[in-house]
Amino acid sequence: MKHICFFSGDITRGGGTERVATAVANGLARLGKYKVSFLSLVQQRETPFYPIEPGIPCAALTQSGKWVRPGPGYLPFLPKLRRFLKTRQVDVAVDIDIVLDALTLPAAAGLGVRVISWEHFAFQFEQSVPYRRMISRLTARFADDIVTLTAHDRGLYQETLHRKNRIVTIENPVRFPAETSAKREKLILTVGRLEYGKGTDLLAGVVPEVLRRCEGWRWCFLGEGEGRGALEAARREHGLGDRLLLPGVVQDVEGWLLRASLMVMASRSEGLGMCLLEARACRVPCIAFDVPVGPGELIRNGGNGFLVPPFDTACMAGRIVQLAQDDALRGRFSDAAAEGMEPYRLDAVLKKWVRLLDAAGEP
Repeated sequence: MKHICFFSGDITRGGGTERVATAVANGLARLGKYKVSFLSLVQQRETPFYPIEPGIPCAALTQSGKWVRPGPGYLPFLPKLRRFLKTRQVDVAVDIDIVLDALTLPAAAGLGVRVISWEHFAFQFEQSVPYRRMISRLTARFADDIVTLTAHDRGLYQETLHRKNRIVTIENPVRFPAETSAKREKLILTVGRLEYGKGTDLLAGVVPEVLRRCEGWRWCFLGEGEGRGALEAARREHGLGDRLLLPGVVQDVEGWLLRASLMVMASRSEGLGMCLLEARACRVPCIAFDVPVGPGELIRNGGNGFLVPPFDTACMAGRIVQLAQDDALRGRFSDAAAEGMEPYRLDAVLKKWVRLLDAAGEP
């Protein structure tokens, strides 16, 4: 049985990348075709935030719990990773984020381990960060296979980094709730880390204007991060009280989506946008800045949501108010939200992973 090891920075974290990775690994394990395991560079929680199948072993290269940034700090982990790959008889190593290729590619050299680099960020973002740009060139040249989230990014790898073969697009899977017809609340939802990259600072200025113009509506941010302070300041300054909700990181995102009437995302760049996928699966209309690459692939402007010119907060506020005040338009967008979502169903995604994993046969 082929041993597939998913290598993560920390699989116990509660981010979108970890949610997707656990869903794919759990699904592959349930097929009974592969031995599946997780390896983390570091493990900061005793138990994973997202459930992992009981039969999937989890290990870590260090138990210190201290996060390790890419760079010289990676060097001591090379012999540890090589020893792990060899002693655990790993056949395929799937790097969950290309920065881990800086470890896996040299560690796996000569062992017959197939290295799959699984991209989770937009190509434009990868090229904007110096160390990520450097690693992406290593990936393009030496990874056995590359998985991108969008066809657009696959094309950029081919055109910009001259990676011509063994690069495939596999969508992120999303769960479809059995029932989505529950009565919606006057609730706007934003999901993700509260940080600059997710545009939390921009939304801190949008929230007071929207809630001022939309009587009876509330706005909830699911996530944590350094941007929380800006939202708390806006709540105090504008007297928003319990109309601006900040419950932190939650496991039941779907439960909140089934209550919400709108999803708003303000990311400065986005690989695909799990929150948009999950919102569409729950038939929630979405509004997002039209940044590369995800929003434009998931939102049909004027069809199932709105795309807003990047970082135009006045336009963003206007579109949110428009949808909040127009029940009929919101209903049409909701009805159209789940259309064309078949490629994101877990069974469809797993078929693509199986095709990829079986393509080269045994190492």
